[in-house]
Amino acid sequence: MRRYKLGSAVLFVFGSLVLLMNVSLAGWGAMSTQAELPPPVLTEPQKRMVKKFGPDVGYELRVDAMKGEEFEGVNFYEVGVAWPFYGKGGQTLQNRALMGKSGPIPEQVRIIWRDSAEHGQEAKDGTSYNGKIIGQEIIEVGSRIPQAVANDLKRNLSGGLTLKFRMSNQGTLVGWDVVRFPDYKPNNRDQYGSLMYGKPVYSGVGGDFREAEIYNGEVVRKGWYIDKKTGQKIETDF
Repeated sequence: MRRYKLGSAVLFVFGSLVLLMNVSLAGWGAMSTQAELPPPVLTEPQKRMVKKFGPDVGYELRVDAMKGEEFEGVNFYEVGVAWPFYGKGGQTLQNRALMGKSGPIPEQVRIIWRDSAEHGQEAKDGTSYNGKIIGQEIIEVGSRIPQAVANDLKRNLSGGLTLKFRMSNQGTLVGWDVVRFPDYKPNNRDQYGSLMYGKPVYSGVGGDFREAEIYNGEVVRKGWYIDKKTGQKIETDF
């Protein structure tokens, strides 16, 4: 069995999931002792996503850009929410972002990029990038994920949803998958004391692209994306 190290992007998904579950449980404990705290006010799109995915689904956010392309002063907004949930001064393939997020999963996302990554005073929309906006788009995200994937996540909470964005001059690509480690056991360690996770199992793979799987610097599974102009599926090594 191949041993996957803690530093791999795949294990980040699992670690983020465990962290989000712990935060969720801690939150419920806090609510039981602080009943005076009001519940969060959800927008109508958020209510639809909670109904679709359930209230406790966290996800890993993964953002990069098409090979050879760069976008500056980037902000991602959940449509209907004034504050950005992601920002990057310069988004490329090499500086791919990985972070754990709590739900709800965004139904639609508005993406903005600018002519520079220059910072200034924080604006009302929550960003401090003050470059000129040179591009923006609104894309469907949670609304595109099949209900079967949502049902799988609700039925089996051991799965971690990865929500992926790849910025492109043709328009941002969206992808998703669910990853599980069926052989994982908390006390399963190797002779050096490192956790043994076993091989990841993916399901519910969909969207406009999937990144390549790279192990020890070698491509062990090709990636792909759907060309927005031709509709063709193109294989990649990234």
